[in-house]
Amino acid sequence: MYADFESFIKPIDTCQPDPKKSYTKPYQKHTPSSLCYYIKCFDDEVYRQEPVSFTTQNENDDVAQIFVDRLEKDVKQIYRQFQLPKTMIFTGADKKKYIKATSCHIC
Repeated sequence: MYADFESFIKPIDTCQPDPKKSYTKPYQKHTPSSLCYYIKCFDDEVYRQEPVSFTTQNENDDVAQIFVDRLEKDVKQIYRQFQLPKTMIFTGADKKKYIKATSCHIC
């Protein structure tokens, strides 16, 4: 998967840090404003999806949460699409034990 966010960048007012201690000086706040992601399969014949994009209409949209929600929806859809039945491994010896059994091996 390839993903990218664009952000509004706002300056942050900070106080003077103590030069005697290690510190990180925040000076900008990045607020996501848009996103785009693309799920790439090894073979486009097996699975192909158009890129997903979203651009906020106002500052109250939680772009990160929208990204998580949409990606989760796509992942669940892919899982359902490729969920294949699992074959049981049941050998000839297993069949003989099953036929001879008089009680459940789990019980």
